[in-house]
Amino acid sequence: MSKFLPLIVGLNGIELSENEKKFILEYKPWGIILFERNCRTYLELLKLIENLKKYTHENLPILIDQEGGRVSRLNFPEFPKTLPAKTFGSLYLKDKQSAIKALTLNTKLIAYSLKQIGINVNTAPVLDLPIKNESGVIGDRAYGSDKNLVSEMAKNVLNVNSAYGIASVIKHIPGHGKATLDSHFDLPKILDEANILENEDFIPFIELNSAPLAMTAHAIYTAYDKINAATLSSKIINEIIREKIGFEGVLMSDDISMKAMSPDVANNSLAALNAGCDLVLHCNGDIDEMTLIANRILDLDLIEVSETLLNIFKNEKSLDVTETQRELTHILNGTN
Repeated sequence: MSKFLPLIVGLNGIELSENEKKFILEYKPWGIILFERNCRTYLELLKLIENLKKYTHENLPILIDQEGGRVSRLNFPEFPKTLPAKTFGSLYLKDKQSAIKALTLNTKLIAYSLKQIGINVNTAPVLDLPIKNESGVIGDRAYGSDKNLVSEMAKNVLNVNSAYGIASVIKHIPGHGKATLDSHFDLPKILDEANILENEDFIPFIELNSAPLAMTAHAIYTAYDKINAATLSSKIINEIIREKIGFEGVLMSDDISMKAMSPDVANNSLAALNAGCDLVLHCNGDIDEMTLIANRILDLDLIEVSETLLNIFKNEKSLDVTETQRELTHILNGTN
């Protein structure tokens, strides 16, 4: 089985540039993540994904943030409009059975449509439990603030995604909901005691610790490590994420170019991998930064696309999109 550089990178535009082709051929990154800037039209995206596989391999992990609602990268007419997690969490509090059914339909629409395009990894579901003064970066991306509700809803998403050939990324482990700063711009510091975190925020991650992939939180948890964000903390990754939470899948960093991290993306990437992350995620498509990171981590161990992921990628199911959308609308209208 082939091995790849432990790096996931973003692309700059709607087609591969010559520099991006050279980068992919030379460094062989493990995966590619797509954003709205790469997804202008359905046909252009199909061509981009076809070219990516041509220059890499058929089972290239191609990731996207398609949570539904405001975090939706695919917004062209051919892709179904889907709803944010909070819609289903709020419905759950009124009508649990309808909420689970509606969430299942919503997830089927996303997963099936991603599979048809050639995307095989969705960085969802969000397992964070936002508090009232949370920064807003989580907001309606969360199902709610109840650990049991979130666990049940997220398990549903994980199972539906897998059945339709899409690997899920649970995030942001070990829990971003108590962060009062947005890690896209600042480094949050979570001051809660260990027993609170372990009996609340960690629970959904424990319940879904069999997920194939997880994404770290760029946040400091002072109960465990007063200096390093979870992404860079060997203590949190090994003692909390791996041991206490029991996550055994592929652990990837959140975007290493976010402002919660220092501007030194190359050293941050090396530090994240040395701390215990399996993969570093770099999203902004800056080829110079990507090259700096690749050269900095070049001597580290390469990583395979695991059998777990390959088995998920093989899954395929058919779906009547029009009927599924109709049924979803009917449930939501009937419970308003």
